[in-house]
Amino acid sequence: MIDPYRIFWQFLTTSYTRFFFQKRFPFLLKSDFLTLSFLFFVFFAATLGCLSAQSSGFTLRDPLVGVAKDTWLRPDSTFNTKRFYIAAGTGATLYGTASIGLYHAWYSNFDRVGLRSFDDWYEWNQMDKAGHLFTSYMFSRYAFAGLRWSGMKRPAARYTALGVANLLQGTIELMDGHSAGWGFSWSDFGANVAGGLVFTVQDAIWHEQRILLKLSNDLRATPDIPVFNSSGAESNLGYIVEERFGTNFFERYLKDYNAQTTWMSANPRSFFPQSKIPVWLNVAVGYGVENVYGAYGNIWREGDEIFLYEPKRYRQVFLSPDIYFSRIPTKKRWIRLALGILDFVKVPAPALEFSEGKLKGHWLMW
Repeated sequence: MIDPYRIFWQFLTTSYTRFFFQKRFPFLLKSDFLTLSFLFFVFFAATLGCLSAQSSGFTLRDPLVGVAKDTWLRPDSTFNTKRFYIAAGTGATLYGTASIGLYHAWYSNFDRVGLRSFDDWYEWNQMDKAGHLFTSYMFSRYAFAGLRWSGMKRPAARYTALGVANLLQGTIELMDGHSAGWGFSWSDFGANVAGGLVFTVQDAIWHEQRILLKLSNDLRATPDIPVFNSSGAESNLGYIVEERFGTNFFERYLKDYNAQTTWMSANPRSFFPQSKIPVWLNVAVGYGVENVYGAYGNIWREGDEIFLYEPKRYRQVFLSPDIYFSRIPTKKRWIRLALGILDFVKVPAPALEFSEGKLKGHWLMW
């Protein structure tokens, strides 16, 4: 009998994989990282293993069976070693590329120190924690999809995906933990775990995702707002936006918390299967912030001068309709694959906003 866990471990311990990480991130193979990763995975697999499951129309291994033609995109009915290596290799390549880029673009510019922790819970009005929650959820979902495509049984795929998501997120936490300017953040770790659990618990209970985590960004332009200090010196809000959130599209999309909204998008039809609500229609609740240009306050230094952007920082809660892309009916497997990848996108739609004690309306919110 084929043991997928043994194959997965062999993949992780191949000479190529170890050389890849030893060459670029030698500290990741130290005992602290391996021990933490192993304990995280064992703990969550053990504590969630007792959850029961129910079934619905979206719980089949192959939702398009009898509808779409059988192609290589059809999930295998038994464990397929070749497919497993394809899925794991593709994920490892994408992850390795992203990690190398992140390390050289950010962490290589700072001194390295021994592993340490620090408390950053109150930074950025917790928008960075929402980002960790979303990212871990998506890692779990994509890992689960790849493992199910390879033929792995649902419980094994579910808990392996949880372990993979926390392992991937753990890389960033260890980079932070070895950086002189930061440290290992237990609140970031908690958000990572929570994001993975949002996926894992739903799959354990319902065998489907009735609630999705999504991310949107209004792609706003760099502000051009003059800011003066008490001595009459002038700066510009756009200066600190570019300094802290970046200048290119990808940096601004990932780092500009004022432009971001993290959504929890629920599918009413999943909870009320006898209703006539379209199966692809969701209702989303979003969380965002405004006027947040620093971790704790909107203060920065330019040259020898210190500046403060005075408008009050505040939180936002949104309510908006949404679309569950992968539940749009289709008879094409490649279309379903593309729709599934798009499930992290919140559809631009009208929205209600509650902030600063007031209710506001938006005709179209990105």
